[in-house]
Amino acid sequence: MLRTLALIAQALFLALAGYNAVTALWGWPNRAPAARGRRERNLRVVIPAHNEEKVIAGILGDLTRADYPSDHVERWIIADRCSDRTAEIAAGMGVGVARRDYGPPGKGAALAWYLDEQPLRPDESLAVFDADNRIGPEVLGRISDELDAGHGAVQCYLDVANPDESLLAEASALSYWAGNRMVQLARSNLGWSADLGGTGMAFAAGLLEKVGGFGDSLTEDQELGARIVLAGERVEWLHDVKIRDEKPTSLGVTVRQRARWMSGKRATRHSYLVPLLRTSSPVAWDQAVRLIQPGRTFVALVSASLTAASAWSVSTYLLPWQVWGAATLVQVLAPIPFLARDGVPTRQLLRYPLLALLAGLWVPIRLMSNRTRAWYHTPHGA
Repeated sequence: MLRTLALIAQALFLALAGYNAVTALWGWPNRAPAARGRRERNLRVVIPAHNEEKVIAGILGDLTRADYPSDHVERWIIADRCSDRTAEIAAGMGVGVARRDYGPPGKGAALAWYLDEQPLRPDESLAVFDADNRIGPEVLGRISDELDAGHGAVQCYLDVANPDESLLAEASALSYWAGNRMVQLARSNLGWSADLGGTGMAFAAGLLEKVGGFGDSLTEDQELGARIVLAGERVEWLHDVKIRDEKPTSLGVTVRQRARWMSGKRATRHSYLVPLLRTSSPVAWDQAVRLIQPGRTFVALVSASLTAASAWSVSTYLLPWQVWGAATLVQVLAPIPFLARDGVPTRQLLRYPLLALLAGLWVPIRLMSNRTRAWYHTPHGA
């Protein structure tokens, strides 16, 4: 009985790895962007910010240089419990400031509070960025084009502003770059829903009202993404619309940030997994798979460990090492051509083994996530 259960568990693990490998193939072709629209959509750009005086001027300066009619853009920051000069800097740059000094902490709670205080007009759309983001002048126009094309929710490509600052930042960058094409673009090309990334996302007012707006989860983006799919809608991935943000450079910040993500994902899974599986929609089933699976690098690490264990033992509880070896090769090597497809420089492709750092952090992140109940604000540099 134990042997049967062990073999079934390994078969399910291989099925998950195979599912990810096959769906990733749809990320190879590029997505055709929407045609240029009239660029007359009213956009309300909102930036939740907690003590971001070091970086807030960068994104606000980028917004003033946007290639989009200024009379169709409102710029706001949510100064959430700020004790520094974030609000003063924003006000000095002509940006609206909504000060929030009470309520539960976190980006989702801040956005929900702000939209309760200042609801979107029916002719408005909401764009959300983080305080450390940097965007090009084309971003608002491209978001407007895609919303005009009928997409209720869109997510921009999440690029990395500081990949050379530390080994951890570079490992995060490689992980994001691979996932952007193999996960996000693949799902858009399949007609499924991409994941919301918490920043660089935009919504038509009607869609937010339909799904109930933002919640106060530790991963408000993931929770909102699940509700969008359950409402029969989807998130469109804009692979050609890039925004840049900072990734943590230190071990402590990396572990705490990812522990919050893991804890929030677990809570979202608890609330939405069964409703997603009860539908007849492949889009919802895919969303359910996304909620239960561990990270790609951790799956590769487990595959490699089982390859070694099967090769060095004669246990009948393990599948043959050749099976696990093949699965490991696919997991490890598959991202490389996708990274090259997006023009990742050779010097960074050669550092691809850095992804093992993130896999090795899974255990401490998992342990810390068990104790993570409150929002953790990731500090940003200049």
